[in-house]
Amino acid sequence: MNLDSIWKRRQQLHLKKFSRYSKYIFNDHFVLVLLFLLGALAYQYSEFVKTVTPDFLWGKLLIVAIFSGSIFIGKLATFLEPADQVFLLAKEKEWGSYFSKAKKYSLILPVILLFFVAAAAMPMLFAGRTIGANDFLPIYATLFLLKIVDLDLQELGLKIGDKKIRRKNKLYLACAAILSVTIAIFFNPWVASVLVTLYTMFLRKKVQVAYEARYPLYQWEQMIASEEQRKARVNRIINLFTDVPQVKSKAKRRKYFDGLLRQIEGNSNSYQYLYARAFLRGTDYSGLFFRLLVIGALLLLFTPSAGFSLGLSLLFLYLTGFQLLPLYFHFNENMLYRLYPTQHEDKFAGFKHFLAYLLGVEGFLFAGIIFINNSWQMGLAAVGLNAGFVWLFIQFYTGGRTRKRETTNY
Repeated sequence: MNLDSIWKRRQQLHLKKFSRYSKYIFNDHFVLVLLFLLGALAYQYSEFVKTVTPDFLWGKLLIVAIFSGSIFIGKLATFLEPADQVFLLAKEKEWGSYFSKAKKYSLILPVILLFFVAAAAMPMLFAGRTIGANDFLPIYATLFLLKIVDLDLQELGLKIGDKKIRRKNKLYLACAAILSVTIAIFFNPWVASVLVTLYTMFLRKKVQVAYEARYPLYQWEQMIASEEQRKARVNRIINLFTDVPQVKSKAKRRKYFDGLLRQIEGNSNSYQYLYARAFLRGTDYSGLFFRLLVIGALLLLFTPSAGFSLGLSLLFLYLTGFQLLPLYFHFNENMLYRLYPTQHEDKFAGFKHFLAYLLGVEGFLFAGIIFINNSWQMGLAAVGLNAGFVWLFIQFYTGGRTRKRETTNY
């Protein structure tokens, strides 16, 4: 079996895995909420663009920072396995074509993302009279070519064992990206695209040859460790939507939360106490809750529209509640908890109380932000709407989503 067939097989396995999990990631509820959120953000963005003037300097600088940072999104997907450094080490000279295919595959998602990033920034640049509609192509070409250079450096980094050299190369690319994007935004987009094109046509190959002559061998332990980290990041994202066997959550002591746990001790709160421990001492659910809480709070802080703030508050309450529903089944594989001298109905009651507490805290915080940004009347309305939504979510939606799976387990 040659390396080309190995690449094809591993790529097929990767795509098969993604297709299997995609139905859980892009479920109906998530897609509906995502469309609503994107539509609301697009409306807010269009209203903001109307206020942009030609002297909008900090906005241009922000776009330079976003464009420059966006080229570093997306790592080289090599699909390497730990056994490769033992059984395929003899094919050292043949790995070049394998990594070339990996580089082309790794370019697909960033290219799509860069297109949407560039397209999203165009209205602001048009409003600021910085560029015209015909300048989108050279700006996108500049970002596209810079991303190719980034993947080139990642491929060269497979042979460079010194972290300082890899960081230095990344710093050089960051400086080149900032310079190129600055030229494109403040001077002429065509000049920036021509400069980056000239580099890729004439200097790119010379740089590769120079590095390969200096670093002829692949750093296998480094390559495999990097690929394992990349896979772990992808699995953690998927694990936000469904269980992934490869993701192993770790319990942390977190002694500073013991005071909260003591408040719900007692025979009548057995399940509520269990769920609280799983939430506070685990890393999956608590991290997810606090991330959504922070993101929602930041969006509300920068949202002046009262009506949109109310809708955004309800949206994040729904997202948080929906993502925390798997906590209900957290102990299903643990047979010892079924020995508790309690009724099975107490399990759902304990989960409802704990989930209501979490959503209540989040809803109260969101209402406080709306109160600060708008008026006490809107803050009071947010409290009422959030409380009503939490009650409806707990009483009706939660039971319907958990009842079917719970029935099959018993």
